[in-house]
Amino acid sequence: FMRGRVFDICEKDTGQYNDVQQCFWASGAAFFVRSKVYHELGGFDDFFFAHQEEIDLCWRIQLAGYQIYSCPASVVYHVGGGTLPRGNSLKTYLNFRNNRIMLSKNLPFSRKLLVVPVRYFLDAVSAWKGLLSGDGGYFIAIFRAHLAFIKWWLFYRKKSVFPASRKGGLLGYYPKNVAWQHFVKKRNTFSEIVRKTT
Repeated sequence: FMRGRVFDICEKDTGQYNDVQQCFWASGAAFFVRSKVYHELGGFDDFFFAHQEEIDLCWRIQLAGYQIYSCPASVVYHVGGGTLPRGNSLKTYLNFRNNRIMLSKNLPFSRKLLVVPVRYFLDAVSAWKGLLSGDGGYFIAIFRAHLAFIKWWLFYRKKSVFPASRKGGLLGYYPKNVAWQHFVKKRNTFSEIVRKTT
């Protein structure tokens, strides 16, 4: 979910997002950060390996009081799926595992009480949908991701990079459920979702 992309739907670029704007996270494929900030906050969390490590870092950057901006004047060519191609079970595993870890590290406790149960439910729906459509590998990858999250929590959590502070605010954070907006309310573009939140 980002400007120009909602799940697998990428909008045609007609210049609709050509304004510089503060955002929640910047893609690791086109990411610049001051070295002082990067090192001060512990950099990328090595445990992630790949997928969502830049979102985790951007979240910690904002919690520390810094800001993230999009820079649409820049042009970046990115080979999508260069690390792991679409449909790869390891990619599914890392996305689900790392997202759970990222939420656990960065959400305040009060938000976790609401978000975590909903997230478990949505992950289960996604896993069963994959299994029923004949993709057993997808189902197993999500199941393995949840087991790996528990293992991380029990044995590796202390080695992860947690927010250095929580003095900053979060801009560009979408407080509603994107899956609900997209799959149930059939909103397929970033603009439709962020402007129509009812």
